[in-house]
Amino acid sequence: MKAVGIDLGTTFSALAVLNDYGNPEIVPNREGERITPSVVLFDAQNQVTVGAIAKNTAVSDPENVVEFIKRQMGNPDFVFAHSGKEFRPEDISAMIIKKLKADAETLLGTELPSAVITVPAYFDDARRQATMNAGKIAGFNVLGIVNEPTAAALAYGMSNPDARQRICVYDLGGGTFDVTLMEVSEGKIRVVATDGDHQLGGKDFDDKIIMYCNDEFGREHGIDLLDDLEALQDLRQRAESAKKTLSSRDSAKITISAQGARLTVEITRKQFEEMTADLLVRSEMLLDAVMGASALGWADVDQMLLVGGMTRMPAVTEMIRRVTGKEPTLSVNPDEAVALGAAIYAGIILAGRGDPEVVLSEAGRRLRDTRIEDVTSHSYGVLLVDSKTGHDINEIMIAKNSPIPASRTATYYVHEDGQSSVELVVLQGEDRNPANCNEIGRVVLPLGGSKPRNYPIDVTYEYDSNMIMHATIKDPQMNVQKSLQITQQGRLSNAEVEEKRETMQEVEVV
Repeated sequence: MKAVGIDLGTTFSALAVLNDYGNPEIVPNREGERITPSVVLFDAQNQVTVGAIAKNTAVSDPENVVEFIKRQMGNPDFVFAHSGKEFRPEDISAMIIKKLKADAETLLGTELPSAVITVPAYFDDARRQATMNAGKIAGFNVLGIVNEPTAAALAYGMSNPDARQRICVYDLGGGTFDVTLMEVSEGKIRVVATDGDHQLGGKDFDDKIIMYCNDEFGREHGIDLLDDLEALQDLRQRAESAKKTLSSRDSAKITISAQGARLTVEITRKQFEEMTADLLVRSEMLLDAVMGASALGWADVDQMLLVGGMTRMPAVTEMIRRVTGKEPTLSVNPDEAVALGAAIYAGIILAGRGDPEVVLSEAGRRLRDTRIEDVTSHSYGVLLVDSKTGHDINEIMIAKNSPIPASRTATYYVHEDGQSSVELVVLQGEDRNPANCNEIGRVVLPLGGSKPRNYPIDVTYEYDSNMIMHATIKDPQMNVQKSLQITQQGRLSNAEVEEKRETMQEVEVV
C-alpha cells in the first residue's frame, strides 16, 4: 500500500507518496504542476473543476468559484449554494482532495486508498474533524492527521537523519500561520511548544495590496472596486502576482481596469513592507509566545526552518534574523515540505502496522522505529460557577502545550443545595471567560436524588495520541458516571459522512 500524504492548503495543495526506496516524492497533477491551486469552479450540477483553470476563471465567473475554503473549515454557518444544492467546507475541500487523488492514481497507475492529511497546529477540534471528514468524503481511508510544522520537521529530519537539534518551524502559508518548537533526533520528534493564528497568511498580505490599489483607483476615478466582483477577482490575482514579484524585485506595477476606467499603480518593496508591518508583528508576537511557553531562549535553538510560500518575502527572513539571531534554514522546499512530511507520517503509521510495502525498504524500517511526541495546541477546561462571584468560568483541566497523551482528574462540588443532576460542559480555549471559548461537548449526570451544596463530583479529561478528547463525569459516592457526548454544532455524524462520500462518487472532478 502506498503511503500518501496530503497538504490541504488555503491557496495551494499537494500530494506526496513514499517511493520504492521509502523516500517521499511529490506527485505532480495532470497539468504537470507539483502544487495545485485550492480553488473550485462549479461548472454544472455534477461537475467541478479544481486547480489552475478554476483560479483563472475566478475573474470571469466569480459567483461560481470558491477560494480560501480552508479558512471556513469547522464553521457550521458557511454554506455555498449552487444548482439547488448546498455545499459545506468539508464538501468543497473533499473536491480538492479528490482531484489530487485522481491525478496521482492516473500518473502512478495504482489505487491510493489511504492517506494522512495535514492541519495547522493551531486548528481546534472542529477544524481537525472537518478536515478528516473531507478526506473521507473524497474517498480516502484517513490514516490520521498531522500538524503541518511536525510534517515539515519530518521532511527535514529525513534529509538530515543524523541531526540532533532543536528546530523552530515558522510556517506562514496562504491562509494560516503556525510556530512550533521541537526537538529532533534520530527516530524521534518531540514537540515542545506551539502557537498560531488560523486567520493570518498570504491572503492577508494580498488584501493589503488590494486595499491600497482600491484607494488609489477610487481617488482617480471615484469607483469602489470592492463593489465590482469581477474587477475585485482580477485585482486579487494581480495583487498576488505583484506580491511574488516584490520578493525578488524592488517594485511591481499593477494595471487595474473597471467600468471603462483604467489605472496603473506602482508599489515598491518598501511600501509593501510598510503596509504589511502589522502582519509581521502578529507573527513575531507568536514567536515570542512559543519561546515563553518553552522556557528556552533563542540560543537554545539550532535551526529556524521556514515553511510556506510567504516565507520567501525578504522582510520575513529579515525579521527572523533580527528576532532570533539565526540564519533561516532553506534546505526544504517551503511549498512541498509539509506534503513530503505527511507522506513520511503515513509511512510511520503503515510501518507500525507491519505493511510489507513499507517495512521491506531500508527507509521503511527506520520509519517503524520513529516516534512523534506532540502537544495540545489549545487548553481544555470545564465550565464552573465561581463561588464568590456567581459568574461562569472556564477552569483549565489540560493546559495548552501539554504533552500528548494527556490526562487529569479533578474533584469539583455541587453549587447549590437540592441539585438532582450536574452537567459537564467541555470547553476548548485559554480564556477564563467561557464566552471566548469553544464548547466541544456536554453531558448530564443524574445524582439519584437531591444533593447538598459541596457534594463532590469527579471530572476526568483524557486527550489521546490521535488528538481526540474524552471526558467523564462521576459521582464517586454512588459510583455512577457518564462519558462525554459530542454535541458540537455542525459536526457530521458517521452516517452523514458516508452519505456525502457516496454522493461525491457521482461528482466529476477535473
